[in-house]
Amino acid sequence: MPDHEKLRMGDDDHDTPRASASRERAPGPTDVPIWDWPVRFVHWAIVLLLVVLLATGKAGGDWLVWHMRAGETLLALVLFRVLWGVAGSRHARFASFVRGPREVVAYARSLLRPSHATFAGHNPLGGWMVVLLLVALLVQAGLGLFTNDDIMNEGPLVRHLSKDFSDQLSSLHRRNAWIVVGLASVHIVAVLGYLAAFRDNLITPMFTGRKRLGAAWQAERTGATANRRAVALLLACGIAVWLLVRRW
Repeated sequence: MPDHEKLRMGDDDHDTPRASASRERAPGPTDVPIWDWPVRFVHWAIVLLLVVLLATGKAGGDWLVWHMRAGETLLALVLFRVLWGVAGSRHARFASFVRGPREVVAYARSLLRPSHATFAGHNPLGGWMVVLLLVALLVQAGLGLFTNDDIMNEGPLVRHLSKDFSDQLSSLHRRNAWIVVGLASVHIVAVLGYLAAFRDNLITPMFTGRKRLGAAWQAERTGATANRRAVALLLACGIAVWLLVRRW
């Protein structure tokens, strides 16, 4: 793995005058741009939508109209995040943080040692959590289009299914909601655990986009082209979902 992708905490230098002088001359950690605005926007928008979806789903009745609207918005955002994971900036791309089993296990073992591997973007465990959450959210939002509550509310695409099949999908939708809640809970506990155990604040960078890293790290430069691409993809996903639920 390239040195700029992973930084290892700890002091491997021999305690010699030359090494000590080198460390004294080396600049300290600095705040480096890591998370672009599309990643941060989608992250916090999904957090807000999950709260709305849980509240309106529990309330039922007329609130299910807002539940479905929030679900359609969630679907558009998840689709955008998947596309941005292919065409986005460096740390937004799946290729930058989805690792193989060997690297995941090695990273997990490193957490048991005083010095563990540090990644600028998602670490190998966090990368797979992102993938699992996106898959679970995509399944949940997709199932919601075909569900019904056996009273008066139903998803926009129920008309294409038989009542029995819609009932089966509705049952899956309710069960998968617990999977989403479970994954989100594990994610929150992990973030708080990193803060408590390693003093590694993963929350603030998701607001500011900047992470404190060694001075050797080179920040990626993102310009107007990337911003225009993000806006275009976001609008395309929103229009695609609108056409799906309103015109199909």
